[in-house]
Amino acid sequence: MANQSTTATHFWPASFAERGVAVPFTTPSVAMARVRNGERGRLEMVISGLSGGRGVYVIGWNGVPETFKLTVYDRVLQENISDIETVTPDAVRDAVIRASVTGLAGEDAAAAAYAASTRSTEIQLRISLALTSHVVKAVLDTDLDLSLAALSLPAGQQKVQGLLGRISRMLNIAPDTLSLAMTEWADLLELVGLPRHQPAGRLRKIFSDADHFRSSFRDWMRTSELPEGHPAGLVTEVLDETYLYWQAAFDEIDAFANNPSGTLQNWSRHKLDLERLSARIPWLEDGWPVIFAIWENALRASREEQLAAVSVILSGLPLLPRDEVDRESHARWLDFAKRLGLSASRNEVRGQSSIDLQSMLRQEKVLARSFG
Repeated sequence: MANQSTTATHFWPASFAERGVAVPFTTPSVAMARVRNGERGRLEMVISGLSGGRGVYVIGWNGVPETFKLTVYDRVLQENISDIETVTPDAVRDAVIRASVTGLAGEDAAAAAYAASTRSTEIQLRISLALTSHVVKAVLDTDLDLSLAALSLPAGQQKVQGLLGRISRMLNIAPDTLSLAMTEWADLLELVGLPRHQPAGRLRKIFSDADHFRSSFRDWMRTSELPEGHPAGLVTEVLDETYLYWQAAFDEIDAFANNPSGTLQNWSRHKLDLERLSARIPWLEDGWPVIFAIWENALRASREEQLAAVSVILSGLPLLPRDEVDRESHARWLDFAKRLGLSASRNEVRGQSSIDLQSMLRQEKVLARSFG
């Protein structure tokens, strides 16, 4: 059914919750669809350009398998998502990983999902060590110079405790309070990492992937001889504007690392700021990893497939919600929404009765790339 809160030509969500979270289905007809919590708590699918129309359509989540002919993988994914109470990017990502490790979307997706589910602990330890090294250098002007393996040994742990003890006395923070603050800070940095330190963190890597995508997509537009009036340019316009909000969020997070003494001395307050920012960035980036993966696969394909990939990207281009952009930018984002609505009718009609094997295999490759 059509979303009654929108016009027939455009849909600009007011909030992240209304926009929903991108779901990397492998069935071409529902590629780039989103899931969200409905008004009564029930899950809903949000999908644009259904049957070549301009509008955005909302379908009850439980009715998705009856409305579309889904691959076996997508049926499992749909069931996994059905168990989610509050839709968030992290909750959907967990459901995608659980569905993908089954191998139903191919070996590459299964391997990527398994790696994504198992690397978390090591990354968290490495980021914790990077944070400790950064704080020690900034506060004590001392190089920690300690490997992860050495940190697991008693001598390495004693060295760290000794340095943290010196920081505790210098900043007039109780040792237990400092230790807890460092642990909580490292946990909050797991997905974003520290500036100029490795590992970068999954969300910071997505941020850097955006630069590569913009450069690649612009190069393609200059040489592809697009048909007159083709809406491909809207992709980079939306990303350019979105990028500014990503940059602002990362700059805020990195400001705490740039002043570790002040951050630790006022940890109870700054912790709340970091929690807000670490929750906001996944919403800002949601949908873009799949778009980047679609384009990476399309670069090696024919021109016709590249144009088809652009149509798919446009059908799921993530618009920042009205409440998340500066008021002076509202007119620009509303224009994006209207132009996206018009481009939906130019996309290939979403099939509902059959599954194109080649398109499905391409979507499986996209899924494998999108885990990061």
